[in-house]
Amino acid sequence: MPTEAGQRPHIRVLVVDDDVVDRIACRRAFAASPDIDFSMIEAETGREGLQLAREERPDCILLDYQLPDLDGLEFLTEITDDSGKPAYPVILLTGADSAAVAVTAMKRGAWDYIGKDTERRYLELLPGAIQRMLRERRLDEGKRQAEIALRQSQTQLRQLAAHLESVKEEERKRIAREIHDELGGLLTGIKAHVSVYLRRAARAGTPPDPLLTDAAGLADTALEAVRRVITDLRPSVLDQLGVWAALEWYAGQIEKRSGMQCTCRIDASAAAMELDAQRSTMLFRVVQEALTNVVRHADAGRVTIEAMCSDDVLTVEITDDGRGIADSGADKRESFGIIGMHERTRHFGGKLSITGTPGAGTRVLLRLPLETPHDE
Repeated sequence: MPTEAGQRPHIRVLVVDDDVVDRIACRRAFAASPDIDFSMIEAETGREGLQLAREERPDCILLDYQLPDLDGLEFLTEITDDSGKPAYPVILLTGADSAAVAVTAMKRGAWDYIGKDTERRYLELLPGAIQRMLRERRLDEGKRQAEIALRQSQTQLRQLAAHLESVKEEERKRIAREIHDELGGLLTGIKAHVSVYLRRAARAGTPPDPLLTDAAGLADTALEAVRRVITDLRPSVLDQLGVWAALEWYAGQIEKRSGMQCTCRIDASAAAMELDAQRSTMLFRVVQEALTNVVRHADAGRVTIEAMCSDDVLTVEITDDGRGIADSGADKRESFGIIGMHERTRHFGGKLSITGTPGAGTRVLLRLPLETPHDE
């Protein structure tokens, strides 16, 4: 019902009523409205009303509940679209004793109902009721469109996050490979040259130069640092032996570095599953982040990783005996590591829950349906 400046709003109303007197009364009520320019389309039967609704596409429908061929509920069912709601806003006109029927009709999608009285005082309510209905429908449609846009935005952000994670993993691989090939090769060469000199000096009976001895030790330290950086970037065991071996290896690394007892138990049902590269990376990174949080924040003495598979659902559980994460801690917006764990899992159709009991530890539970494709 668009209007130009200075013109009254125009509303096209389809009246479906088999009582010709009521239709005439409706037309007069609309003509008397000082604020709205109503135009009225008339139908005597439900089928005729349905046909006119498809052809004329009115702004709204006034529907008498009792029709010769259809009742109001059947009419509402006929004009329901794919969203499960009537394609047009409908005000139901009922008898004075039909409140229960009207409530049922509103559950079926009618926007409002007005009871017909014998003196036809209800006609005075029609213009205002129609304006209110259309105004509320515009607000509802705006809200619905905003919700759709928000969901689309969330989906796009998650797709972007998943893409960035994939790019990041590939970049980690590339950097680790280049460090290994370039920097690792150079350090190995330096160490070899120094070692050859020291061996030659020893054979010649010449005392080794202390600076070169120190240089050999520094080269060893640098090579160890390079190996550690490469491992942190992308553990080679993950690509070469798979995620289960990588988890067992990483548990050993955590135990060695932190002194905390770290146990990894892979059930035979899980060990028999061969995860693809993307899911393997996701699973490893989620466990890695969980263990990093335990080391940094839990003050725990023991942590356990358990994996099993049942009914095509892979379950991985990480539990510790530390101080226990508070519920608010798991939901803090600044806990980007935890948010990343949730997003990584959700991308593959999985679910992650983090629960903690103060003084009794934290439990991280990942459930991953193996047959669910990840979001496109």
